[in-house]
Amino acid sequence: MKSLLFFLLALLLSGALYAQYPVKMRNLWTRPQVHVLFNGYRVSFAIRDINKTLALLRSAGDDSHPSYCALDTSKDFSYELYEGTRTEYKEQMESLLQNVVGPFLITAGRAVVQDSRNRVLQEVITDIKYEGTGEQNVYVNFFDPKTKKMLFAGIMSLAIYKMDLGIDD
Repeated sequence: MKSLLFFLLALLLSGALYAQYPVKMRNLWTRPQVHVLFNGYRVSFAIRDINKTLALLRSAGDDSHPSYCALDTSKDFSYELYEGTRTEYKEQMESLLQNVVGPFLITAGRAVVQDSRNRVLQEVITDIKYEGTGEQNVYVNFFDPKTKKMLFAGIMSLAIYKMDLGIDD
C-alpha cells in the first residue's frame, strides 16, 4: 500500500515538474528601453522586439491588440507589475507587457533580467500551465534558477506560444 502511494505521489510530482524548463537569455542587439519591475526583479525589453511580437500576434489572427506599441524609442519607460490575473492596470502598456508581450519575449530569451543586486541572469526557469481544452491562453511563471523566487508571471496566447521572432536582426 505504501509503495502504491509513493508511486502515485511520484507520478503527480513528475507531472507538475514536466512543464518546467530552463530558458537561456540571449544578448539583445538593441538597448532595452522598457523596464518592468516585478517582485524585486527588473525585466527589460527592447521596443523593437515588442513591436515584432505584436505584429506576430496580429499575423496569427489575433486582432484584439494593437499592431505596434507606439512608444518613443529615444526614451526609457518603467512599469511596476504584480502577480495575479485580477490586476488593475493604469495604462494599456502594462496589460500588454504582462498578458501578451512579456511572457513571449522571456520564453524566446529576448529580455534582460536583473535581480535586486543588478546582476544579470543568464538563464530563467519557465513554468507553463495549460488549463485544458478550449482555453486560448497559457499561464506562464518565470523563476530565478538560484533562489527559486518568481521573477515574472503572465498570460500568453496559444496562437504565438511556439512561434519564433526570426533571426536576431
